[in-house]
Amino acid sequence: MKVRHRILLRINHILHAAVCMLRRESIALLAGLLGSLVAVVVMGALRLWWGTPTPPELVGERLLPLMSADQFVALLLQFQPHPKTGPLGLALLGQGVIGILLAPAYALIVRSWEKRQLWTDKSRSAHDEELRWWPGRSAWIAAGAFALGMELLAIALFWPVLPEGLYGDSLATARLLTILSLLLTFAAYAAVLALAYQAFRRVWGVWAGVNWVAEHAVEQRADDTRAAAAISRREALQVAGATAVVVVVGALATNSLIMDYLSRSNLSYEGRGTPGLLTSPITPNADFYVVSKNVLDPTVAVNRWQLELAGLVHQPQRWSYEQLLKLPNETRAVTMECISNGVGGNLMSTAIWRGVTLQTLLRLGGGVDGSITGKHVIFYGVDGFTTSLPLDALLDARTLLAWEMNGVALPDRHGFPLRAVVPGRYGEQSAKWITRIEITDHEYKGFYQSQGWSAGELETFSRIDAPRGQVAAGAIPVSGVAFAGIRGIRRVEVSVDGGGTWNVATLTPPLSDQTWVLWHWLWRLAGPGHYTILARATDGTGAVQTSLQRGTVPDGATGWPSVKVYVK
Repeated sequence: MKVRHRILLRINHILHAAVCMLRRESIALLAGLLGSLVAVVVMGALRLWWGTPTPPELVGERLLPLMSADQFVALLLQFQPHPKTGPLGLALLGQGVIGILLAPAYALIVRSWEKRQLWTDKSRSAHDEELRWWPGRSAWIAAGAFALGMELLAIALFWPVLPEGLYGDSLATARLLTILSLLLTFAAYAAVLALAYQAFRRVWGVWAGVNWVAEHAVEQRADDTRAAAAISRREALQVAGATAVVVVVGALATNSLIMDYLSRSNLSYEGRGTPGLLTSPITPNADFYVVSKNVLDPTVAVNRWQLELAGLVHQPQRWSYEQLLKLPNETRAVTMECISNGVGGNLMSTAIWRGVTLQTLLRLGGGVDGSITGKHVIFYGVDGFTTSLPLDALLDARTLLAWEMNGVALPDRHGFPLRAVVPGRYGEQSAKWITRIEITDHEYKGFYQSQGWSAGELETFSRIDAPRGQVAAGAIPVSGVAFAGIRGIRRVEVSVDGGGTWNVATLTPPLSDQTWVLWHWLWRLAGPGHYTILARATDGTGAVQTSLQRGTVPDGATGWPSVKVYVK
C-alpha cells in the first residue's frame, strides 16, 4: 500500500507540475499569437506597399528550385485547385506556429535574466518585475535579440532570393528593401511579444504561476504577494478586452490584405485559346497564354526601373525606360510555346514583338570579352526569376528584348516594361520583367533549369484545330497549326486511316521564320462513320515529328495529335 501511495503521489505531483507549466506558458503562447498576428499584418502591408517578398514566399523561392521537375508537378497536382495559394497558405500557417512556439523560449529567457538581476541587485523586488506595465530592460534586450537573431537567420537562408520585388527596383535596392522589410516584420513581432507578455503576467501572473521569480529573490518585501494579488479585476478585463480587439482587428486587416493580394495574383494559366476554332495568325494580347511562377506578379513603376547590362562586357551599361525606347529596334513576329503544352495543346501563341536585339545591346556595351570561351547569358527578372542560355545560341536565334507586344506596350502580365523573346526555346526561357542581363563565363541554372526542365530547343509540334465532334458528309476542311521554332516547317501531313496513308496539307506562308505555320487540307469521304484524324509535321531540317507519345515533364511533350470525329 505504501508503494502504491508513493506512486499515486508521484503521479499527482507530475500532473500538478504539468498543469502549472501549462498555465505558466499559456500567457507566453498567447503573447506569441498576438506577435505573430501583428507580424503578418506588417509583412502583408510591406508586400503591397514596398513590393518586398514575405518570409513564406521566400521559403518557396528557396525550396522549389531544389525539387525535381517531377516533384514540382506532383506538388502542384496535390494542391489542385489551388496549386499556388495552397503551399503558400501552409507556409504562412507554419510561420504563425513558429512565432507562437518561440514565445515560451522568450519568456524563459526573460525570467532567467530577471532572477539573476534580483540576486545581484538587492535593492530591487520581484514585484517590481511582475507588476510593471512596461517591459523591463531584460525583456527589451531579449526581444531585440530575438528580432536580430531572426533577421540574421533569414538573411543567411534567403540571401540568393532577397532581390525580389514588385515595382522594378534594381537588384541591389530590392535586396536592401527586403532586408529592411524582414527587420521591420521581426521587430514588430518581438515588440508586441514583449508588451503583451508583460501585460499578461501583470494581470494573470498569479493565476498562471509566473510570479515564481519572487520565490527566489534574495530579499523579498512582505507585500510582494499582496501586491501581486492586488491586481484589480478591471485591469484584467481591460487587458482581455485589448487582446480581443488586437485579435479581431488583426484578423480583419489580414483578411483585407489577403484579398488585396489575391486580387492582383496570377493563380492559373490564362488565354489557352479555344479548341475547335480556326487559329488566327496573330494571337490577341488578351488571349495570349500566361504562365508565371508567382502568386503575385510585378507591376513595375518605370521611374524605379532600369535595365542593367553587366558581367563580361567591356562597358557595363544602364538604361532607363525612356532611354531604352530610343535604342535601335526591330519588329518581328515570334511564336512562343510553354513547355507544359501537351500534344495538340493550346499553350502556344504568336505576337508581333518590338524591341532591341541582344546583339545590339552587347554592341552598345562595347562587346563581350573575346578571350573568354563558353559564355552564357543570365536574365534576371524583377520577380526574382532567373534563366540562362549559351550566348551563341541566343545570338543565332536573334533574341529580342521586347517592350512592345502587338503594337502596344507590354501588358503587366507579359513582362512590362521589358521581356526576353527567345525564338526556338520554350517560353520559360523568355524571362519577363527583366532588370539585369549578365554575361558570364560559366553555366548557370535558373529557377526551372534547377529542377531539370529542358533548356534545349523545343520539339516539333502540330495541332488539329478543325474539325471536331460531329460533321456532315462531303468535303470536310481539316486545318491546324505546326511549329518547330527557328527550324521552320517544311511539310504537314494528315492521315484519316490510322497512319496507313498520309496526305500533304497546304501551308500558309508564315509571318516570319520564327512563327507557327497554319495548314489546311480538304478531306473527301467515301461514307459516314467514326474516324481518327492524325497529323505530323516535318521541320526545316527534314526531320519528321516523332510519333513517340511523351509527357511534358521535363523535356516537353512529343507525339502526333489526334482528333476523333463522327461523319453523319
